[in-house]
Amino acid sequence: MKASAKQSSIFQAGLTAAWLTSLVILTQGSQVFAAGGTASPAASTLVGRADVGAKLFDRSDCRNCHSVNHQGSEVGPDLTQVGLRRAPDKLLEFIYDPEDQFPDTKMPRFPWKNKQEVADIVAYLQTLKKPVDRGALRNASTSPVEFGKALVTAFDCRACHIIQDGGRPRYPNLTHIGSKIYPEWEQEWLKDPQKIKPGTFMPTFGFTEDEAKAIAAYLDSLK
Repeated sequence: MKASAKQSSIFQAGLTAAWLTSLVILTQGSQVFAAGGTASPAASTLVGRADVGAKLFDRSDCRNCHSVNHQGSEVGPDLTQVGLRRAPDKLLEFIYDPEDQFPDTKMPRFPWKNKQEVADIVAYLQTLKKPVDRGALRNASTSPVEFGKALVTAFDCRACHIIQDGGRPRYPNLTHIGSKIYPEWEQEWLKDPQKIKPGTFMPTFGFTEDEAKAIAAYLDSLK
């Protein structure tokens, strides 16, 4: 009986060791899979150099289609606040291969040498953005409509949309959007566009309930 118990104990220990070994192998395998099956650094680990990116931005003639501080071409969106509209990793993937991210985009794919060049441009674009103090805008506004207007200006919604006397016609004109869409729907759209229309070019800004409501109130006031 004692020998049988000892053999059973050894057998169970062996099973435990085998299970632990399998777990380690599976864990390591999942890490390799997550990294794309290669030991090379992921795109998100690239460190952009803003000074190099600024020169590359000029050398690539990006201003032939884009403006900065609304000075330049309006073929593509103004890029001043693009760092607020898009996360760095999303910008990197889009600039590297635009059609892969948004098939209907007019943005061409440039013959980049590697993703480091794109990371450098993204680092430069990040230096252009002007941080938005949402709390200060809220405190300085006397009404939801005024707060919404301040947010629209701060996040530069005119980079993609026409609103009254300024903006870009690539995407819907928002001047009379209040005559077409209920404010309640607009609020839900502003909070999470991807939830309503997966794959849309409209970014998710992370607006709170009252911020989305204020923007919808402002747009509704224009009708």
